[in-house]
Amino acid sequence: MALIGKIREKSVLLVIIIGLALLAFIAGDYFSTRGGGVEGKYGVGHVFGEKVDINRYEYLRSKYQESAWPILVDSLVMTREYIGLGISVSDKELNSYLMATDGFDICPDQNIRSFFTDSITGQITEQSKIDGRVKLKKQLSEIKKDKKQWKEIKRYYANQRMRQKYMDVVSQGIYVSTLEAEDDYAAKNSRKSIDYVLKNTNSIPNENIEVKEAALSAYFSEHKWDAKYQSDEAYKVVKFFSIDESPSAKDTVNFNTMYASLKEGLQNAKNDTIYTNSKSDIKLSFFNSRSTFVPEGHFKAEELFTYPKNMDSTFSNSSIGTIVGPYACGPKMKTKTNGLNYYAISKVLGKTPSRIKARHILLQVSAEKDSAAIVALSKSLLTQLQKVKERNLLFETLARTNSADAGIEFDNLLELTLNYPEQNRTKFYGNEISEFCTNNPVGSIGIVQSKLGTHIVEVLEKEDNNLPKLATIFKEFKPSEETMNLKEKESDNMLSTLYQGINQRKSQKEIRAFFDSVVRANSYKPRAVKLTDNSPAVPENYLNSPSAGDRLIRAAYKEGAQVGTLVGRPIRDKNTYVIGMVYSTRSKGSPSFEEVEDEIRKNYIRELKAQMIVKDFEGKSIQDLVKEQNLQVQSPSVTLKNLNNIDAKVGGALFAEKNNKENISLEAMTGENGVYKIFIKSANVPAEKKSLKVEKEQMNKQFIAKMVKSPINYNQNRKPSEESFLINGLYKKANIIDNRKLLQLNVRN
Repeated sequence: MALIGKIREKSVLLVIIIGLALLAFIAGDYFSTRGGGVEGKYGVGHVFGEKVDINRYEYLRSKYQESAWPILVDSLVMTREYIGLGISVSDKELNSYLMATDGFDICPDQNIRSFFTDSITGQITEQSKIDGRVKLKKQLSEIKKDKKQWKEIKRYYANQRMRQKYMDVVSQGIYVSTLEAEDDYAAKNSRKSIDYVLKNTNSIPNENIEVKEAALSAYFSEHKWDAKYQSDEAYKVVKFFSIDESPSAKDTVNFNTMYASLKEGLQNAKNDTIYTNSKSDIKLSFFNSRSTFVPEGHFKAEELFTYPKNMDSTFSNSSIGTIVGPYACGPKMKTKTNGLNYYAISKVLGKTPSRIKARHILLQVSAEKDSAAIVALSKSLLTQLQKVKERNLLFETLARTNSADAGIEFDNLLELTLNYPEQNRTKFYGNEISEFCTNNPVGSIGIVQSKLGTHIVEVLEKEDNNLPKLATIFKEFKPSEETMNLKEKESDNMLSTLYQGINQRKSQKEIRAFFDSVVRANSYKPRAVKLTDNSPAVPENYLNSPSAGDRLIRAAYKEGAQVGTLVGRPIRDKNTYVIGMVYSTRSKGSPSFEEVEDEIRKNYIRELKAQMIVKDFEGKSIQDLVKEQNLQVQSPSVTLKNLNNIDAKVGGALFAEKNNKENISLEAMTGENGVYKIFIKSANVPAEKKSLKVEKEQMNKQFIAKMVKSPINYNQNRKPSEESFLINGLYKKANIIDNRKLLQLNVRN
């Protein structure tokens, strides 16, 4: 059945985007799968302060793998919203929604819309709606014969409708007042032309500022509740470094010797396939069109083996039989091999055009045309095409009336893609077509037989550059066991040094300073990772292996972990060792002094510097300051909506009502980065508008778009810029704890 097939075909994607599973476990076969399971205080996580049912999660994970968690969270959060607003979908409403009756427009779901679309014009008309209802009703009647299938379809579209109703309710609650529209209009149109100079607080060395600890403590007490010091989440920062993972000089000599031997062996090999596969770390079981390599950045780079872009001219100029290398494999190979450092030597087996453009007419045997008729027709069509110089119009006409393939013209082809079917090009491939397009010049046209039928093929374009077919030996360049033993010894010594030094220091500041000094003294490159207590995770690209990241998380969250806690032993991370320490911690809400000491000290010093600059600016004009301090005058035209890089706090003061004057010099004003001295040359106040209806409607649309824009499903690690305000607010309110990693590590259950 077409409808079921379409939904199943896209089921995983649709589940993630729309929340298909929201009802799959609210009412359905989930309830028959409940079982046992040992849970601690946290389990797999919390939503709205309640522990997530681990059996529910495991059931979903068996169906949706890594998508299970976002689906589950989305369900718990949105179901709560639906229940709170009394949103539900009756059978009658669902039927009207699908059939586009009782005031409903055509369902936005493309699977449903296809029933109402005219197959010829692609438009939706009154007649196509009538026909669509008949077709859809017949389809649904067939589906309902299988209760399980109908249950699946019904849940899917009922959930889609509930989501739509929820968004409608939210959108209707958004309103822009006249006062808001007036403020926005003024912010966009009130304009001032100014001159200003800015003296940055960084121009004063920190050494010139005396910080008294009592004054710093008082500053903290005064500002600890400032918004910038509040945190929406508790987290730990782990600082870590790796021992140099480079092979030793001895390893390099041995590696070069090995490759010299391999190069000679490949040059003299009687069978390239057998030799390369017997020597290579990566086995290639094909030496035909699939052995085509492409430079990194090529449009087929994600599908094929690659060589570095800087090797392109080398391979283009190499004749068949040439040995190239050894050369370092590029970043893509590192990505594909989880960061392994591969080198390669390659033997050029052949060449293939880097791009082919071709077209065809496909003739197939049918009830109306037997094989003899196809042969005669193909010869007739070929003769017609060969007689004309400009074939485009004739080719298109003959293809429309005779071809069994809706696609006529195909670009960005390689020999490889001609050999094997691709999406959107399922009837233009095969060895015979590949050989014709690869081995014949542009303009060639001929009859080609394939397993799909009889093709009339014309080669339209070819790139001058050729891609190499290569037999390649890949070898990882890595430290020897002897070198790794030395690295392990070095890491043990470093961990011991850190452990002893940290135990002798009392304050967090002293511990951090000691750690940083040891790292600097040994020329290591430190990095830091922020682990949120509600969902600790080390990004994939931070380390060479996931297990190394897990070891850092375990160290940060083991019982008693605090600033200065080190990993228990050096962490083996493929060809290196990693040492990490809990560098700082942060509680949710307002901070303790130790948690923000460095930031408080920096801001306090900056404020003292600003006070010095303000005092220095007293009684001086912009011209005086330019002459005395070599400051540069800026002369922008600004509005509140476009401050031209002026600090927002200063911009707000600039547009205060008392400053709506011209040809006046303002008192020095402190911003985030320094002190401003501003002279207002002119101030243009916009004409009063009698009606702001258009502006209100535009603002309303913008607010709605921000509130309910996609993506709508939950993602713990989504950046704020990618979130809708609505989802950001809902999940913040839900206080979601994803404890799966700590449960897996047996750290917090």
